[in-house]
Amino acid sequence: MLLGSVEKQVKALVGKDKKDVRETLRQLKSLVAKKCAKLPLGDSAKAALPYDVDAQASSYLELINVGQAASWPTRRPKEDPYPAALDALTQSITLEEFTAATEALSSKARTNDPRPLSIMRNNRRGTMLLEDDKGRLFAWVNLHGQHNRFARDVVVTNMVNTRTGEIVNFKSKLGCVMPLECSQWHFQRFIKQGQLQSSKLIYRKEQFFIACTFEFVAADIECVTYLGIDRGIEEIASYAVITDDLGLLAQGSFEGATLRGYQRKKEAQAKETQRRKGESRVSWRAYADHIIHALANKIVDAALLYASQVVIEDLSAISQGPQHKRPKFRPRTNLSKVLNRAQYQKLANVLKYKLPAVGLPPPRLVRAAGTSITCNVCGYRDKENRQSQAPFVCLKCAHSENADLHAAKNIAAKHIYWREVGPKVKGKKLTDRHKFENWLAVRRQAVEVD
Repeated sequence: MLLGSVEKQVKALVGKDKKDVRETLRQLKSLVAKKCAKLPLGDSAKAALPYDVDAQASSYLELINVGQAASWPTRRPKEDPYPAALDALTQSITLEEFTAATEALSSKARTNDPRPLSIMRNNRRGTMLLEDDKGRLFAWVNLHGQHNRFARDVVVTNMVNTRTGEIVNFKSKLGCVMPLECSQWHFQRFIKQGQLQSSKLIYRKEQFFIACTFEFVAADIECVTYLGIDRGIEEIASYAVITDDLGLLAQGSFEGATLRGYQRKKEAQAKETQRRKGESRVSWRAYADHIIHALANKIVDAALLYASQVVIEDLSAISQGPQHKRPKFRPRTNLSKVLNRAQYQKLANVLKYKLPAVGLPPPRLVRAAGTSITCNVCGYRDKENRQSQAPFVCLKCAHSENADLHAAKNIAAKHIYWREVGPKVKGKKLTDRHKFENWLAVRRQAVEVD
């Protein structure tokens, strides 16, 4: 009943003023908090439920208001939808009936597994990650109240709270201790170096998982160089590290052929298997995630080595996936599909949290215009400078270089340029002498004179 009431109120907010939306969501949050007080859950889990409802409502409204497809959470059917969808397909008459049936055929049967349980606290009233004297890892999770039918005495003796480093000993009926498995890399990188903040208890395929968030306190690093990243089709990313006087310190590329070939193969397989049994694509998308995270780690290592400010192109206009609303009158082309396959936005999002975790600032964005066709040596800009994918050859000074590595230098230089020129032209029309290519030529001449 409560969720039905919340759903109606949230759907009524579509298209409303932001101030009215915030006030209504605040009231709904308070309502949910009051109703949750009667639930047979631990205090921390009850405190987290209003935030989960608020996050779901805010996400739903944001998607709907920008024109994207979104649906309110519903109970998932246990029955396999394929047989009924196949019958509907054979009996379909109109185009609408045919479309609905084919979409149902590609869907996957799901079970009514419980939704993840959020736990906001990181102490005995929430979640604690514990380590015993044999190096084994456990999770204490506060799950229910004192008088709950599942309440049983649990004794924790001489275990280390990994968040504080303190030895803990306590007896409680409010939860349970569960053994954990994780890789040594996760143990050392997150549990040992970070501080537990919140967690989610997840039940899936007859197993329990705990997903935790960690806070990293890292000393701020003063950036003295600039690492530009060019994201491309043939190479997932190419980078160049430069100084204030545009001197090159390092550069490199990360090939994209392996990922692109794997994705094409799996996409072809998915088209075939979906016709037969609606197989999920989640597993093979994880491979792309792995590649992007590994690439981001290498970029962070290079940025740490040279104390660099990472600079990337603002490619939001071409990184729109099929689940996003494209700008009006802009068709989805084969090129944009390939650019999506290159995982552009995912790399940018991963860097946003990986860089601050080690003390470096998040990546800065620069406009992509001209970075691939402007000569980094003389500043000459001409689309004929790059007549094919791989080489860059300046028609004025004859400078030649790999196009992606060359563009990475320009991306880094463009951050320096806008930091100097931006305040001078703020609110004004950009004159020729303030354009990037002219600034680049003047900067190069000044370096040669020095």
